[in-house]
Amino acid sequence: MADVTLTRFAYLDEATIGVLEADDFTCFTLENPWLENQVNISCIPEGEYKCDPFDGNKYKGVIEITDVVDRSAILFHAGNYPRETQGCILVGSAYDLSAPSVSYSKNTLAELIEKLGREFELEIRSSRAILD
Repeated sequence: MADVTLTRFAYLDEATIGVLEADDFTCFTLENPWLENQVNISCIPEGEYKCDPFDGNKYKGVIEITDVVDRSAILFHAGNYPRETQGCILVGSAYDLSAPSVSYSKNTLAELIEKLGREFELEIRSSRAILD
């Protein structure tokens, strides 16, 4: 099982941007801004999580981040803009800070699953000093 680290580095009004790294895989992430872990509008707290395969009605073949305090159905799934996430983590091969987004999300998610599988340990941490 791969160990994966998500380091958040840009805390914007509309979104949080980070970098996800594991072994030979790297991509960028887009999440909601930090709004005190409020359901559907905030990114999740920093910490260590287990990720498992998830197949739901809307999202199939994706990854669920489990055991998030006071939250459920937090997924890694494809999407490019803050409006396309309700607390989940979107992935992409590039990012834009001026109009917060990630790009090539579907391909990046497929590559993430191919390289890391859908079951892994995730550490989410902050690197606020990079852009503050």
